[in-house]
Parts: sequence; structure tokens; C-alpha cells
Amino acid sequence: MHVTLIFVYSKERVTGGPEGVAFDTVEGLKKNHARLVDNDIHVHIMSAAGNTARSRVEVERDYENLTFEYFNRMVPSALLADLNYVSRMRKWREKIDLVHSHPISGAMAGCIMGKPTMLTLHGMYWKEGTLASNPYTRLSYELNTRRFGYVSQKLVKLIAISPYVIDEVERFYKNKEITSEVIENPIADVFFSVRKEESDGLLLYPAGISRRKNQMGLVRALAILKNEGIPFHCVMPGSFVDSDYLVEIRREIDKCGLEKEISIPGPIAFPDLLKLYAQAEVMVMTTLQETAPMVISEAMATGTPVIAPRISGIPFMVSEGETGLLTDPGRPEETAQHLVRLLDDPGLRRDMGRASKRVAESRWRNDLIVGKLLDLYLEIGAQIRSS
Repeated sequence: MHVTLIFVYSKERVTGGPEGVAFDTVEGLKKNHARLVDNDIHVHIMSAAGNTARSRVEVERDYENLTFEYFNRMVPSALLADLNYVSRMRKWREKIDLVHSHPISGAMAGCIMGKPTMLTLHGMYWKEGTLASNPYTRLSYELNTRRFGYVSQKLVKLIAISPYVIDEVERFYKNKEITSEVIENPIADVFFSVRKEESDGLLLYPAGISRRKNQMGLVRALAILKNEGIPFHCVMPGSFVDSDYLVEIRREIDKCGLEKEISIPGPIAFPDLLKLYAQAEVMVMTTLQETAPMVISEAMATGTPVIAPRISGIPFMVSEGETGLLTDPGRPEETAQHLVRLLDDPGLRRDMGRASKRVAESRWRNDLIVGKLLDLYLEIGAQIRSS
């Protein structure tokens, strides 16, 4: 069985989100390589993370059932990504038994080519687009919403990274029957190896600076902490997705006198992120829309308590009072209350951190997640052969 697996994969884990999922999935595939061999499953990974227009195909020593193809994105990718994947897949047409894509454009390519196709849906385009301030970004979300409307009628399986995905898709696409299965995102081993060495009052919110991530809500909650005389330092690492929003946040930080308490360093190296997870007393987020945010599973894998909104897929990840606390992202005072509670109670942080790590171990180890994925490949492969 030949599976074409499409996502943006790099050999080093440099970021979270779908790219982090790609790295962690490949790590799990390598652990399951003996099973690939035993079941004659060949996985061809297509990644638009190359630096040349011409494809570069690699096979790693000891993993002969995995091949990696790297190539450039076509720009503007919002318009041309489908064509890019179709053009790359054409030379493999006769080999492909199943297409499994993480980007919607890869699923479009699989459906256009008439191949059995699965999609792992990472975001609710129709909801996230309403929070985008950039016209091109809004257009991208609109096009992806239309793409999903097309492929949803042709997929052999929709992989939902949270039960929330199934609920939201059924709500948005009324009267459409889409065959779905929940397989959560995997987490790299390195997160489970992080040794906690808390730094007094350190708070962490790793996310790209954007209105959807709502860093402003956290700044306003932190202003309450400062007014109450509670010592803390908050680090918000991440790419500057929305430069106008960044200006607004910095202005609010100045207005609240939080220049010494809040750091916005921009993108940071992966080892530095791991160090922050090790030192953080709390990982706090005030996002307005998410599906199954990687920063929550990453934080939990490191044994870091989580404060996060009770929205979208987050309540399926965070157990209130056990692994973290849930809040309303529109109510900074509630977020502030939760922060005070955890900052003042090291015993509670320790208990939540331990519980978080146990949950992460049982749900998100990459060999476990990829094992479920391979079960699905074999099941669909049997259906294809019998049809």
C-alpha cells in the first residue's frame, strides 16, 4: 500500500502548529517503521518546505518504507497550492493508493486526481477567517472554506483532531454526512523529557501575535495582577503575524506600565522554547478561536499547568481543576483570578502538572497516535481492495 502523506515537514522541529504536528508524526512513523515493513505500507511524504522549484527526494537510512519529497511553494499559495500538489503528484499517480493531506490544498489535489483521500482538518476556516485583519489572509480562509466544501463530499475519511471538529463541521455543513474519526495530534518525545525548574512568577504564552490569539486579553489580565502588587514576568514568544496588532499591544503595555513585566521577543529557537516550558509556572492563553492547540498538549507534556479559554476544542484537552483552569477570554478579571490562584499555590501547580503529564502520556505520545493512524490506513486499504 502506497500512501502519499502531505504536510509541511522539516527535519528539525522549529515551530508548533501543523508544522510541529508534521515533525512529531514523522517521529512516530519512524518508531512504527517495523510495522510499515510488516504490512507493506510505503509512506511518501510530500513537503512544501524545500528551497528549489525542482523536487528533491530522499530516503533515510534504516527507514526504507519512508520517502521524503521536498519542493517550493507556489506563490500566491492561497491560489496556486492545489496546482502545485497536483503537478508534484502526477509522476507518482500510478503508485498512489491513498492520499492523506493536512493542508486542504493537498486534499483538493487528491480529489482532483480521483484518488481516495483523507484530510486531517487543523482549523475551522470559516471561523478563523472572521478574526483575520489582513485582506489576503481573509481571502485565504474564504478559499479554504470553499475547498473544504468541495472535498468534504469526496473524502473517504475526515480525521478530526478533536471531537469539537466533528461537532463544528456538522453544524456548519448542515445535512452533509461526512465520515469522521478522532485521532489527536502527536507530541514529540522531547517535551516529555523536560525537567521542571520553575522560575518565580514566570508565565508563558507561546503564539503568533495576532488578533485571533488575543494577547491583548492577557495584557489586560496582567494589568490587574500588577495593580494588586503580585510579582510576575510573562513571555509571549511567537512570530509577528499582525504588525498593526503588535503596535496596539505595545501601546497597551506602555499604558499599563507593564514594560518590565512583559516580554515579546518574537520567534525564538526551539531549545529556548523548551527552556521556557521548563521554567514556566503557568502556560496561559487567551485565544478567541482554536481547534486543538499544540501549546496546550506541549505544556501538559512538560508538566506545566494550563489556563485556557473554555471555547472550541480546548475543554476536550483541559480538565477543569485537574490539569488546568478554564476561563472566558473576554473577561480579563477571570483570567487574573486564575493566575493569582496558581501563582500563590505551588502545591496546586505541582499536582496539576503531574496530572497533566499523565494525561499527555496516555493520549499524545507520537507512537500511540501514529499507531491509530496506521490502523486507519490498513482499514481503508482493505476497503479499497474490496471495492
